[in-house]
Amino acid sequence: MLKFFKSGLIALLLIPALSLAHGPSRVKVDHQIEINAPADKVWGIISDFCSIKDWNPAVTACESDNGNQPDSVRTITLENGQKMKEKLVKFNAEGTLYQYMLVEPNVDAFPINTHGATISVKDAGGKTIVEWKGAFYRSFPGPTPPPELSDETAEKALSAFYNAGLENIKKLAE
Repeated sequence: MLKFFKSGLIALLLIPALSLAHGPSRVKVDHQIEINAPADKVWGIISDFCSIKDWNPAVTACESDNGNQPDSVRTITLENGQKMKEKLVKFNAEGTLYQYMLVEPNVDAFPINTHGATISVKDAGGKTIVEWKGAFYRSFPGPTPPPELSDETAEKALSAFYNAGLENIKKLAE
């Protein structure tokens, strides 16, 4: 009986420690914008995987190894000179959407370790809704990251990136 009691006591003491030892949680980011232009015009602006350099002011250059083909890898250069590599996972011209994922993290660009995103264009009766949604894990693996590597910092940076692109798509289409 004493052995059972000791095992139970040890388990009770370890449970709080285990709950504090977990790493980062998945964070979702979802932004959309309504554009006063037809969906085909908007899709024409963003449909090329490497056209991000034309519609997101935070991106100054883009190189792609295989265009809009699945598994194509693009390298984007940001305003601050940092580079990121992303892979096209799915491209659906008829469904006006594509999905991509981060291939090589760059903590100096964004404090994230993984990132997957979908950009979609939907007709809304003469107007268009562009949605850019993604999910990521922060780059800091431990339970208490420094402020510059926190979930909040990463979410704020990624949201600013998404919103800059969406606002400029609207400006270009209208």
